[in-house]
Amino acid sequence: MKNWKKLLACLLVALMALTVFTACDASVGAPIGPKPSNAESAKALCEYFKNCEHFEKMDYSEDLSEKAYNIANWVASTSVSCKPSEDKTELYRWAHVDNVVKTYLEKKSYATAFENMGMGILGTDTFTPGFDWKPDADDPSDIIFVLPKDGRVTDTMTKAAKGKTKLGVAYVVKDGVSYAVVLFGD
Repeated sequence: MKNWKKLLACLLVALMALTVFTACDASVGAPIGPKPSNAESAKALCEYFKNCEHFEKMDYSEDLSEKAYNIANWVASTSVSCKPSEDKTELYRWAHVDNVVKTYLEKKSYATAFENMGMGILGTDTFTPGFDWKPDADDPSDIIFVLPKDGRVTDTMTKAAKGKTKLGVAYVVKDGVSYAVVLFGD
């Protein structure tokens, strides 16, 4: 019995020594994953748009945040196709799409397009994404989703917010950095 205790003690010491040589922050190197928001985490973004001259009202929407979480979960589900920019201001996610999805995206039928891509049931086409998507120049059958780092307000986000009164947000966390999936609706 004493030998087992000694062996276990040695294994624990070795494990502790190994952790000394790894990153101190547990989130660094952690797998990519989705993170839901709550009203508090979206408050700063709502306040930003309320303070802009073009927006009179912008409120948090739990429904839009749930849809944003579905999208964040889809982004994180294939981390192999995700890559942050060098300065970590954006996260790029590649996706292979067919012409049907491209047509829905061009018509701004985002819920239908995203459902056809396997992001879950998102309901009617009543929201606009506050993140960018574009065709991949190297492969026309792929598109690239561009998620901004949390706290950044991009031109795409500002354009998508025009005329909208509600926003929902969720996050994709990669290497300790949160990237926002923002949706706007009425």
